[in-house]
Amino acid sequence: MNSSTAGLAELTATLRRAARLPGLLVYIAPELGDNAYAGSRPCGPAPLVGIGADLLDDSRSAALHGAVAHEIAHHALGHVTSLVVPALERVAAWATVGAMLATIVPAPRWVPLVLVAVAAVAYVTAAWRRRATEYAADAHAVALLDAAGLPGAAIVAAMLTEDFATEPRWYARGGWLIGSHPLTRSRLRRITSLDQLTPQFTAPGFAGGAR
Repeated sequence: MNSSTAGLAELTATLRRAARLPGLLVYIAPELGDNAYAGSRPCGPAPLVGIGADLLDDSRSAALHGAVAHEIAHHALGHVTSLVVPALERVAAWATVGAMLATIVPAPRWVPLVLVAVAAVAYVTAAWRRRATEYAADAHAVALLDAAGLPGAAIVAAMLTEDFATEPRWYARGGWLIGSHPLTRSRLRRITSLDQLTPQFTAPGFAGGAR
């Protein structure tokens, strides 16, 4: 086990205990790049967190600490196992298929219009709920990091600041309305003011700061 994976193991164990999760399976996924993922496995009950290989470039970075805390927070808050958003997305998908079929087979003109409206409402509602879970996970990540003896707000704000610098313009100009994540600027506002975009922290046992 090298220093990067050893640091990751120590971090996840500390945050898992803070989140009071009975178990946690963490894996390194090169395809995630500098992102992380919270999910589950049908063949096992343990919460699953995927960590992008690029996040391990610096095991002391705010990006790694914040991302791990954020994904564990999703599990602690029950977001991964909630059935509401998947149900809404299925309604949107089936209503879209139904609207397409209604334009092919004989059907009253109002049928495809109603189905399109149902699909749109379901999709927008699902996206809104996903954005709400991101806000909640940010706030809970701060609490978990604080419980682990780390400066939670500074770490999460530093992580979001890096995301803010690379956020696509099209997303900031309205794409977020149908996206699963809120604007990074809005997430930052809930953690700290935009006048403090370069918070620093030092992880216990290490000498370093935000990546």
